[in-house]
Amino acid sequence: MQTNITPPAAPSTPLEELVPLGDNRAAVLLSTSGVVEYGADEIGGTLHFARLLGDHRHGQWSLAPAGAGRADRSGWDGDNLILTQEWDTGHGTVRILSFMPPQPHGGAPSRLHQIVEGVSGAVEMHSVFQPAFEDGRLPGHSEILERSDGRHTLRLTAGPTTLLLDGPVHARDAFGRWTLRFAAGEGTRTVLTLTVGDTDSRPHADTDLRATRRDWEEWTAELTYSGPYEEPVRRSAILLRSLTIRLTGAVSAALTRGVPEALGGERNWDYEACWLRDAALTILALVRLGALKEAARWRNWLLRAIAGDVPNMAVMYRLDGSRNLTERELHWLPGYEGSRPVRAGNAAAGQVQNDVYGEVIEALVAAERAGLPADARVDALMVALGEEIVRVWERPDEGIWEVRGPKRRFVHSALLCWQGLHLLVDWAQARTATGTGPADPATVARWAAERDTIKDDILQHAYNPQVRAFTQYYGGNDLDAAVLLMATSEFLPPDDKRLITTVDAIQRELTDGDGFVRRYIPDPTGRVDGLTDDEGSFLACSFHLVEALAYIGRTDEAHALFGRLLTLRTPHGVLSEMWDAAKCRMVGNLPQGFPLWALISAALRLTRTSGAGDRTVLPSQQTPATALDAATAVTV
Repeated sequence: MQTNITPPAAPSTPLEELVPLGDNRAAVLLSTSGVVEYGADEIGGTLHFARLLGDHRHGQWSLAPAGAGRADRSGWDGDNLILTQEWDTGHGTVRILSFMPPQPHGGAPSRLHQIVEGVSGAVEMHSVFQPAFEDGRLPGHSEILERSDGRHTLRLTAGPTTLLLDGPVHARDAFGRWTLRFAAGEGTRTVLTLTVGDTDSRPHADTDLRATRRDWEEWTAELTYSGPYEEPVRRSAILLRSLTIRLTGAVSAALTRGVPEALGGERNWDYEACWLRDAALTILALVRLGALKEAARWRNWLLRAIAGDVPNMAVMYRLDGSRNLTERELHWLPGYEGSRPVRAGNAAAGQVQNDVYGEVIEALVAAERAGLPADARVDALMVALGEEIVRVWERPDEGIWEVRGPKRRFVHSALLCWQGLHLLVDWAQARTATGTGPADPATVARWAAERDTIKDDILQHAYNPQVRAFTQYYGGNDLDAAVLLMATSEFLPPDDKRLITTVDAIQRELTDGDGFVRRYIPDPTGRVDGLTDDEGSFLACSFHLVEALAYIGRTDEAHALFGRLLTLRTPHGVLSEMWDAAKCRMVGNLPQGFPLWALISAALRLTRTSGAGDRTVLPSQQTPATALDAATAVTV
C-alpha cells in the first residue's frame, strides 16, 4: 500500500523572483527556480497552484535541473510574455522556454508550454507535478490516458476543473506527487504541456510558439511611445495587457489574491476582479500608448456590467460582469510568509466610492478621442454618469482606498467628481460642435455650473491652513497621497501655493526612508481605515509624486525619484502594489495595474517638452484646437 509522506515546507519565494505568464484568460506565476507557484483555471477562478499562499502541499509544478536553485539567466524573449531561463550545472547547460499561447477567440483551452532544450553536456531534469484543486485543498482524481497517436497524457480532475499534462510520462512517488526524471543532452528538445480543460486536441508547441510571437509582435507594433523610457513603458504596457480578458473585455486589478501588503499582516485582499477605477486607468494608459483594441472590448464589457442602471452601479465586478464578490477566508491556506487570513472575494464591492465616475468618464472620453467610434449606448452611459455625479458628489463615501472605517467626505472623491464633469462638459461641447451632441445645452450648462460648485467647495473646505495642505477628507488633519492627482487634472495651475505646499507636506510626511510615498499613515487604533496593522509604500502614489514634482517645475527631483522607482522593478519589469522599505522587499499583489499605469503616466509627463500640455496627444486625437499643442508634444 502506498503511503504519502509529506516533505518539509519551503519558505515563501520572494516576490521579486516571480514571473507572470498569461494568455488573456488564465495566468500563472513562475519562479526563477522553475516552480509554477500560482495558477487557476482562469484569472479569478479557483486555484490549482497555490504554493505562493502556502507551501508545496497547496499546489505547484516544478521543472528544473535536479538539485538546482535559481536560474543563472532569466529574461523575456523579446517584447512578449515568452520566458527563457537557463541553468549552468556541473554537467552542462539547459534552457527552458515557457509561454502561454494567445486565445484570440476564447475557444481553445489555456495551455502552458515548457520546452526544455539541452544546450551543452547532459543535465538531469526533474519535474514534480503536484496540483491541489479548490484553492489548494484537493489532490484530484488521476488517470493516464492514451491518445489516438499512442502518446500518454496524465489527467487530473476535481469537480469542474481538468488538467492534462502531455509529454514524457510522470509516475506517482511516495509523497503522492507526479514526478519525472529525464536527461537534457546537447541538442535534445523535450516538450511538456499543461492544458487547463478536458480536450481531445493535441498540443502543438511549435505552432503555438509561432502564434504567440506573432500575436505580441502585432500588438506591440501599435505602441507609439519612443521616448527615453521606452523599455519600462513597453514592458508595463505588456503586463497591463496581461490583466485584460480578451473574450469579455474585463480588466483584472492584479493577477493574484491574498498577497500581503505587510509581511505577517492582515491586509491580504483579493484583487482578481474588475474594479471600474483600476480598469479605467489601465485602459487610459493603453489608449495613451496607441492600443485601442482593449479599450473597445472594455467599453462593451462596461455596458453589459452596468446593465443600464448607473444609480446602482457597483465599484467592482467579477470578470464575467456579475456582482457576487462575497468575501470569505481560505482558512486552510497559511498565507504568504504566514500572513493570514487569505481572502477570496472582496467586501469592498458593496462600498460607495464616488471617485469612480470620474475615472470611467476619463477613459471613455480618451478612447473616443483616440479613435473609437461614437456609440449611442456609450453616449447614454456618459450622460447618466454625469447625472449621478450631480446627485452624489456631496455625500460621504469610503473613497479610493476602500477604508473599512467611517464614511467621510474624501477630497480625492470630490476632485474626481469635478474632473468627471470637467471632461464631460468639454466632450459634450465638442460633440455638439460636430452636430452630434449627446445632451441638450441646458443639461451641459447644468453640469458646468455643478463642476464650478465642486471646485469652489474643495477650495473653501478641503484645504487646511494649519497643515498647509489639502487633507484626506473635509475637516481633517490627515494627509492622503491621492490628493497628488490635483497636479495632473488641471484643477489648479502649477504655481498655486496651495498645491505646492500640499506636495511639500506629502513629500515630508508620507515618504519612507527611500523617498517612496505611502498612501496615508494607518492608525493602530483603526481610526483611519478600520484596520490596526501597517502597510508598505504605495508605488502608484510614488509615481504620482513624480508627476506632481514635474508639474510644479521641480523636474530634477522628478527624474531622480522616477529613476529610483525604476530600480524597484524586478529583472522582468514586474511591480507589485507596495514596497517595504525596512525589509527592502516588494509586498502586495502582483503584477498590479496601479503602479504599471502610473509608471506609464509618469514617463509620458517626464518626456514631454515644456508647455506641451497635460495630456500627450495622439495623431488620431488631434483637432484644430489641439494641433498646436500636439506639434510641440513628444511623439508617442
